[in-house]
Amino acid sequence: MQITEDLILGARFRSSLTGTALLRIFDVGGLVPGRDTLAQAASAIDSASGARIPRYGDPHPAVAGLYANQIDAEPIRGSQTAARVTVRYGPPEVAAIPGAVSIRITGAQNRKLLARNPDGSLIVVKYTDPAGNLLQDRVQIPILSPNTVLEFTRQEPASPLTKSAQYRRTLNSNAWQGGAAKTWLCRAIDGRSLASRATYEVRYLFEYDPDGWERIEYFVDRYTGKIPDDVQFSDGNDKGIAKIQPYALRDYAQLGLPNAY
Repeated sequence: MQITEDLILGARFRSSLTGTALLRIFDVGGLVPGRDTLAQAASAIDSASGARIPRYGDPHPAVAGLYANQIDAEPIRGSQTAARVTVRYGPPEVAAIPGAVSIRITGAQNRKLLARNPDGSLIVVKYTDPAGNLLQDRVQIPILSPNTVLEFTRQEPASPLTKSAQYRRTLNSNAWQGGAAKTWLCRAIDGRSLASRATYEVRYLFEYDPDGWERIEYFVDRYTGKIPDDVQFSDGNDKGIAKIQPYALRDYAQLGLPNAY
């Protein structure tokens, strides 16, 4: 087969609000007439130079960030052994492109209980009664916690079901995406099959809380309904304040996701 790329009349480039698109057009000769002639053209390899028609998902050879997302082959009038192939390139957001990762950063409007002041001390409310006795109570204050949400989407060759079961509802065991250990929570790993389950479009969803995901619980005297005045943190959680980590840890580096910062 012979492949000739039309670099002048066959080249198209467009940049707009919706992104960048680029066309490359190839004339392919030496095809075998038959029902699969156009399929031959779409996957042709030049017998002399070894050049080939780009495959779906191939990056553009000169323009970074563009990937082949559509390949069209059509007959050339008057010929049974030649066809014209048009390859369209676009950003990975246009379609699920093998090897390309789409990154999205959003926010989550959450609430949590604040138990410590910025300096690390416990929040205490004090009161002096008419007899001059100083009373105090440890409290937790409900506050807004608008966290950062990080989303990755990419095409993968296998189902993400096992990976989803392993990583969902876990925290990063090591520093990851600019955050310290135990600050990123995996909220979801979702997948959608493409091309009869030959590939999957997989979405990874993580939420970042710089304060971490530990819960702090106080011992409450069952008779008074109050937190004792002498409670404090301890390694064994045996002095009235318990730090509870409800999520298991996983090494997120094993997911092979790129840095987003």
